[in-house]
Amino acid sequence: MEIRREGKIYYQEYKKGVPQAPLEVIGQTEETGTKISFKPDSDIFTMTTFSFETLNSRLREIAFLNAGFEITLTDERGEETKSVMHRFDGGIREFVETLNKNKTALHDDVITIKEMRDGVEVEIAMQWSDSYNESIFCYTNNVSNRDGGTHMAGFRGALTRQVTGYAEASGILKKEKVSLTGDDCREGLTCVLPVKVPDPKFSSQTKDKLVSS
Repeated sequence: MEIRREGKIYYQEYKKGVPQAPLEVIGQTEETGTKISFKPDSDIFTMTTFSFETLNSRLREIAFLNAGFEITLTDERGEETKSVMHRFDGGIREFVETLNKNKTALHDDVITIKEMRDGVEVEIAMQWSDSYNESIFCYTNNVSNRDGGTHMAGFRGALTRQVTGYAEASGILKKEKVSLTGDDCREGLTCVLPVKVPDPKFSSQTKDKLVSS
C-alpha cells in the first residue's frame, strides 16, 4: 500500500492482511491519495488469475451506482494493452435505460427518486416495459443484495399501495371490474434500488440480503 500525504510517500507491504514491516517513507511528492496494489496469494485463493470481463462488469456497475464517478480498468497482461473507462452522469437512470434497451418502454422517462431520511440515503430508478417479468436490483453501500431484503420489501409494499390507491381513487378498478395485486403492479417493471446505510446488517457474510430495519 502506498500513501501520499504532507509531501511524502509512505509504503507498507502486507501479507495475509498482516503488515510485513513498519510504514516507511520512500520518497517525496506533491500529490495526495492512497494507492493499493493487490496480488492474490496462492496459499489463500484457488484462482489467482484476474478475469477482465468479471472486473469490467463489476466496475461498470459501481460507476452506474455513483453518478459522475469515473473508473478506468486497464489490462496490461497481453501483447496489447486493453483499457475501458466507465462514467455515467445519469447514474441509476442510465442503468435502467441500459437494462431496458432491448425492451419496449411503456413510458418515455425513467422515474427517479432520491431522498435522505435518518442518515439513510435511498435512490430509486424505475420504468415499466412490455415485458412480463419483474426485475428489481438492490444494493446496499454499492454491494449487490441478490435476495433483496428490507429495502426491497419496503419498496414493493409502498409501490403496491400507491398504484392500487390511485386505481381505486380514479375509479379504474370499479369501471374495469378488476382487482390488483402486488404482482400486477410490478409486471414489466425494471427497478434499481440502492441504499446507503451506516452500519448495515445482513443475513449472511455474503451480504445477499439486507436485514436492517
